[in-house]
Amino acid sequence: MYHRPERESGAIPKHSRSSRTQSVAMAEYYRQRAPRYDVLYKTPEWREDLAWLKRWVAHRTARRSVLEIAAGTGFWTKAAAAAATAVTATDCNPEVLALASKRRLGRHVTFAVADAYALPKFDGVFAVGMAHLWWSHVDKRSERRFLQHFASRLRPGAELLMIDQVYLEGYTMPAFRRDREGNRYELRSLESGHVFQVIKNYPAPEQLKASLAGICEEVQVTCLQYFWALRARLRE
Repeated sequence: MYHRPERESGAIPKHSRSSRTQSVAMAEYYRQRAPRYDVLYKTPEWREDLAWLKRWVAHRTARRSVLEIAAGTGFWTKAAAAAATAVTATDCNPEVLALASKRRLGRHVTFAVADAYALPKFDGVFAVGMAHLWWSHVDKRSERRFLQHFASRLRPGAELLMIDQVYLEGYTMPAFRRDREGNRYELRSLESGHVFQVIKNYPAPEQLKASLAGICEEVQVTCLQYFWALRARLRE
């Protein structure tokens, strides 16, 4: 199930249609990849970074309520569930959430099928919002829309947590193409033989801070060898 955001009546701008098409294609890519997605986290060279990041997530979410975007198979959900009071983990793909639910993380963890750009109204008020390995897939034209919508589901002053990959020359998959907005695309092939063009951007810390300006304060970016971790506070 893929929920589309509601719009006012009238023509849909061309860039919005393009962003939506890319979002649907990416959702289908991750739906098909779901059974083998967790193999990614067994990458040997990532071991040290992932250990640090899991501790970081557990610490930043301890004794707090959490709303997670693009939870996937629940790798980061598990890290937060260790000490959070409650976690609501969302993803647009029921297939990946079905795998996440098999982790049996406890009664305080719930899963919900939801589009990151059209989240439902939740009963709870969340102190933390997290979206890991997601920002790199957000169309540059949709960054502000996503952030503002996500913030609307969190309490004023809530903490935002994001993790994503660092660009490494000679290690990172090469770009297939770039569009006029500066989005970078990679070709992703699956065992089925299907090939997808997926947005995969690698913003520098200063670009991340610029993207969050006006929505967040106290933005801090920590760069590890293969990943970066961002924490910020929503403006009240």
